[in-house]
Amino acid sequence: MITKIDIISGFLGAGKTTLIKKLLKEVFAEEKVVLIENEFGEIGIDGTLLKDYGIEIKEMNSGCICCTISGDFSLALKEVLKLYHPDRIIIEPSGVGKLSDVLKGCRQFAKDGLLEMNMCITVADGIKYKMYLKNFAEFYKDQLINAKTIILSRTQLMEADRIEYIIKDIKKYNSLSDIVTTDWNRLDGKKIVNLAENPESLHLENEMKIRMNKENIKAGIKAARPSRKIEFHYDKIKKPELHQADEVFSVWGTETAKAFSKNKLEEILNGLVNAEGYILRAKGILKAEEDKWLQFDYVPGEITIKASAPDYTGRLCVIGKNINKAGLSELFGV
Repeated sequence: MITKIDIISGFLGAGKTTLIKKLLKEVFAEEKVVLIENEFGEIGIDGTLLKDYGIEIKEMNSGCICCTISGDFSLALKEVLKLYHPDRIIIEPSGVGKLSDVLKGCRQFAKDGLLEMNMCITVADGIKYKMYLKNFAEFYKDQLINAKTIILSRTQLMEADRIEYIIKDIKKYNSLSDIVTTDWNRLDGKKIVNLAENPESLHLENEMKIRMNKENIKAGIKAARPSRKIEFHYDKIKKPELHQADEVFSVWGTETAKAFSKNKLEEILNGLVNAEGYILRAKGILKAEEDKWLQFDYVPGEITIKASAPDYTGRLCVIGKNINKAGLSELFGV
C-alpha cells in the first residue's frame, strides 16, 4: 500500500498543531502515522506537544523545509519510509515556509511511486488574516494559492460579515480550494478529512492545466507548465519574490532550567508588544513553581498559558522580523 502524504501548513500561530492533534485523536488513531515536524530555528517545541499521541515524530529544526528542500527534507522522507513504512506521513512545515516548495519536494517522491499526494491544507487565522496578508504577502499568499483546502481558525470569535469578506478575498488567489469556516471544535475530524481527501480534488490539476492553456492562447502567451493554474494567474498579477524565510524572518530560542511563575510569565509575554522589531510568535514549555510546568503561546493580541507535562528542560522560541535577540534574553532573564 502506498503511503499517503498530508501537508498541513499555515502562518505562524494559525493553529496547525492544534488541528493535527484533533485529527490524530478523532480520525487517525488506528493508522500508523509519522509526523515530520519542521520548526524555524534550533529549538523544537511542537514535537514535544505531540509526543503523547502514539506517533513517530521526525523533527527538522536546522531551518525551514523550503530552505533545505533538496537536502535534509528529502533525506527525512526517505528515512521515514525505510524505517516505519507508515500508512500516512503528516508534514507540518514552518509557519514561515512556502507551501509551493514543500509540494515540489513531495511531488518528486510521488512521481517515483513512493508516496500518494493526499491532503494539502492551509490553516489561516481569520482574525489576523488581513494584517498578515498585508505585511507578509509573499509567504502568506503562497500558502493560500497552493492549498486544496483552507481552514479558517478562530471563526468563533468573528462576525459573519467578516468571515464572508475573507472568503471572497481568498477566492481572488485560489478560487478552487474548499474553505472551512465552521469552528473546528464543533466539527467531527472525519468531516474535515473527508472534505480534504475528496477524490474530485485529484482531478483539479488537469482541470487547471486546461484552463491555464485556454487563458494562455487567448492572451497570446506561450503555454507554460506550472503545477497549478492559480500560480500562473498570480504570476500575471505580480511577479513573485524569491526570498527564503531566513532572509525575512529571524528567530531566538534557548533552553533554560529557570522557573517562572504564571504571573511573571504573563508579564513577560505582555512585554513582547514593546520589544524591538516585530514579534510574530512566541511559544515554549517552562518549569514553574512547585515543580509544575507551563506551556505558553503568544501571537500579537493573544496570550495562552496553561499547565503542561514536565519536559527534560525548559525551552522557548520567539520568531519575528528585525528582532533584538539580546533584548529578548534580557526580557526573559535567561
